[in-house]
Amino acid sequence: MSHSMRFIDEDPAGLPEKRVAIISAPLANTVSWVGGTEQGPAALLAASLAVEALDDELLRETWQVGIEVREPLELDGLSSDAALQRICEAVRQELRQGRFPVVLGGEHTVTVAAVAACASQFAGLHVLQVDAHLDLRESYGGSSLSHACVMRRLHDLGLSFTQVGIRSFSPGELEFLGPDRPGVFTTERIRRELDWVEQVCARIAGPVYLTLDVDGFDPAVMPATGTPEPDGLSWPQVTSLFRALAARHRIVGMDVVELAPCPGAHHAVFTAAKILYRTLGYIFKDTPLPIHRG
Repeated sequence: MSHSMRFIDEDPAGLPEKRVAIISAPLANTVSWVGGTEQGPAALLAASLAVEALDDELLRETWQVGIEVREPLELDGLSSDAALQRICEAVRQELRQGRFPVVLGGEHTVTVAAVAACASQFAGLHVLQVDAHLDLRESYGGSSLSHACVMRRLHDLGLSFTQVGIRSFSPGELEFLGPDRPGVFTTERIRRELDWVEQVCARIAGPVYLTLDVDGFDPAVMPATGTPEPDGLSWPQVTSLFRALAARHRIVGMDVVELAPCPGAHHAVFTAAKILYRTLGYIFKDTPLPIHRG
């Protein structure tokens, strides 16, 4: 198996079951500031080869649940509509085979397709978004499928969602949400309300799709993104949220988006790879592993 087709430097070929499928969706049609998100999936996979197979928190080799890396989707030259259709079908195919889909973006727009596929199979799907931005604009840059509109499109699908790490938004987005905004956990609110993780989990009923825009992290942790915002989330804050979420709810799909590799920030792509591996560890924490290595 080629290293470019591997997540974590282990070969899962001999494992009896493949439970996870990683789908690279290098879409970058609506980048609004710094580019490079189309390079995110390949960079994350390459960085994963430096992540220890034994998770230092969970003390498990999560790769043994069986993680397959698919060939990157061919999205060059496609309209956003056509690209989303291709991503949606790829996710549906994995769901039909009983696999947990992980989509690597690319811009945040890919989430619309992945969520639509999951919502068609899992009734009552709730979306948990970690992000610096609300992404609730009706349109941006002349496109209703901009990365700045992804959560508005999910609202159009009738889905419920919770937004965590928010610290950038427009007046129109606030007006759209209304005055109370109980599902929006800004970083200021997170500092003020120490039980914020419990509040997030208590809001959710039913299965969960997890979308991680890496700019939800503070730029000191994650500089490799096109739209960084100061005052972001720390590694302990994100992992504590994902740990609690996986313990209390069924996560049925996820993505990692908006990773834009940049010179001098190799730690950032490593962080993206490790948060994905750690989150899969939380999700499959109770799954027996087939290999014991003393």
